[in-house]
Amino acid sequence: MLPGILGIDIIGEMDRLLGSYEILIPSPVIAELKRLSAQGKPKERAAARLALALAKRGSVVNVEGEADESIVKLAAEKKCLVGTSDLALRKKLRARGINVIYLRGRSHLALNGQLG
Repeated sequence: MLPGILGIDIIGEMDRLLGSYEILIPSPVIAELKRLSAQGKPKERAAARLALALAKRGSVVNVEGEADESIVKLAAEKKCLVGTSDLALRKKLRARGINVIYLRGRSHLALNGQLG
């Protein structure tokens, strides 16, 4: 959600980094975003609404568990990258060898790891 708050073109940055890609969103992430869009602080609500709009470009995948747990599970099963600004989640993903796209310098997205 942070890149959206900072006005970064998330899709443009992903195009720059990846070329072609498919966006997969675990169902618990959508549930958390819906909760935040209704009950979060004002900035959280705005960011969650932006994230939900961006999620329409992807496919929702039914996964069990909480949001972070479902992200790790789906990425491990599908062997895919994860985009997150959550440092604790990034560490969990990298510990499992999962590559991460993250916000760098409050101005662009960067890839931790290698493609392919």
